[in-house]
Amino acid sequence: MSSDSKLLLGLILGAATGAVAGLLLAPASGKETRENLSDKAGELKSDFDKKFNELSKKLKDLDDESLKDFKEKFSDMKTSVKEKYDQVAAKVKDLEKELSEKIDSMKKEAKTVEANANSI
Repeated sequence: MSSDSKLLLGLILGAATGAVAGLLLAPASGKETRENLSDKAGELKSDFDKKFNELSKKLKDLDDESLKDFKEKFSDMKTSVKEKYDQVAAKVKDLEKELSEKIDSMKKEAKTVEANANSI
């Protein structure tokens, strides 16, 4: 549970407890006490709805920001991976070319050695 949720829950429970205790201990008739409890319940519901909406907005904003951060990080990582891939691909091509040149060179040497051996 997040600290905002805990704070909201604490505020609601504290307000409800205080309101109920104040009404029950106040010198009023049963009808007045019920009316007061009903009024306080309405106020608490309004306060709760307001706090719930605020918290929902904060969570939505947080989700939107988290998603935006994720997209940015993913894009950065994708770019970095592409750059690394391009570097590796270039090195592989260079190695293929070098290997091909060495094979051609060895074939020439083998032909020279074979020609020398046949001439003996």
